[in-house]
Amino acid sequence: MNDSRPVVVIGGGLVGVCTAAYLQRAGLPVVIVDRQSARQAASLGNAGCINGSSVVPIAMPGVLWQVPGWLLQPDGPLVLRWSYLPRMVPWLMRFVAASQPARVAAQARALRALLGPALDAYQPLLDDANANDLVTRRGYLIAYSSESGMQGDEGGMALRRENGVQIESLNAAALREFEPTLSNDFVGARYISETGHTSDPGALLARLTAQVVARGGRIVDSAAKAIETNGSQVVAVHTEAGREQARAVVVAAGAWSAPFVRQLGDGIVFDTERGYHVEIPAPVEMPSRPVMWAEGKLFATPMNGRLRGAGTVELAGLQAPANWRRADLLLRQLHKMFPEAVAGEKSTQSVDGARWQGFRPSTPDSLPVLGAASKVPNAFYAFGHGHVGLTAAASTGRAVAALVAGERPLLDLSPFSIGRFR
Repeated sequence: MNDSRPVVVIGGGLVGVCTAAYLQRAGLPVVIVDRQSARQAASLGNAGCINGSSVVPIAMPGVLWQVPGWLLQPDGPLVLRWSYLPRMVPWLMRFVAASQPARVAAQARALRALLGPALDAYQPLLDDANANDLVTRRGYLIAYSSESGMQGDEGGMALRRENGVQIESLNAAALREFEPTLSNDFVGARYISETGHTSDPGALLARLTAQVVARGGRIVDSAAKAIETNGSQVVAVHTEAGREQARAVVVAAGAWSAPFVRQLGDGIVFDTERGYHVEIPAPVEMPSRPVMWAEGKLFATPMNGRLRGAGTVELAGLQAPANWRRADLLLRQLHKMFPEAVAGEKSTQSVDGARWQGFRPSTPDSLPVLGAASKVPNAFYAFGHGHVGLTAAASTGRAVAALVAGERPLLDLSPFSIGRFR
């Protein structure tokens, strides 16, 4: 007998929407449950990069010794609100363990398998949604303001090369020719050509969501509260607006996923990294592609009519108020990177209305949680993507949808299993 109940996807950001789109391509009806404000969270404010070369885990060998120095810098790339430290201890212990060289190598291989096909996985969804105009394939630059910074990044570059990433090194003169809008203070760069970026993450999310609706999907603009089981199977998802019957559930709620994992009987070591962005509206000139300032940990991305600066990491959980000094830092860094492009622009106002702050769902080993719940066979996970949610959304959706449909995913999901947190 055919089951007419939908697959309920908890989470309407890019990961959830791409999962819903691939579920529809597998012939399954879908319902996306999420508040509109949450649907636009990290998916609206990211750096816009679709970067299959992002295989370097946050926990690298030696990073632990860099953390105290970062924390002592008022404008450093990492901020920890000390009142939150006790909550972070389990995460930090796992983070240290994940930085062992053998584990780093395995994590990088897993990330490459997930992220490498990112643009190919997006392509059918972009075609369906008539959204190809929102994605550009021009690669990106990692720029260095010091020779020591360039040399110190060699470990990450080696990890990329080991995983098949092609990297071109540029000296200062070549960089000037390649990206003339960039400040002359940069001493060199590395160019990775395989990557792409979106000129408007919010528009991309909106267009993909509209296509899911056009194909019969339903959006429930309400917060999910609980997953109902009959003791062995998911049967419904309860929201603030009512009860949604479900043949299966996919947890893709980003930074808000942990409570649902616990409801399904699984354990998780999980936290959030708070990120910020600012935008310069109508700059005089813009770079032709995204540029990452390696030492500043900042991505500058050209978008439709504005230049976005996104980055920094703040460890403070989901409840603390935003620290807008982090956004002000990004604005100063943008001025240093592109002094002519943003000459005279002093506003920190974004075209979205204000400086932005959002939450990256973060695991200690930089690997998302993908695959089936360990105790409920028709419940599935698709969250925890940290800095690579935009990049991984389509390949995640393709793999998880295949699993839900009873097919074998193209991707080996074992490195991403919830079981690693036992």
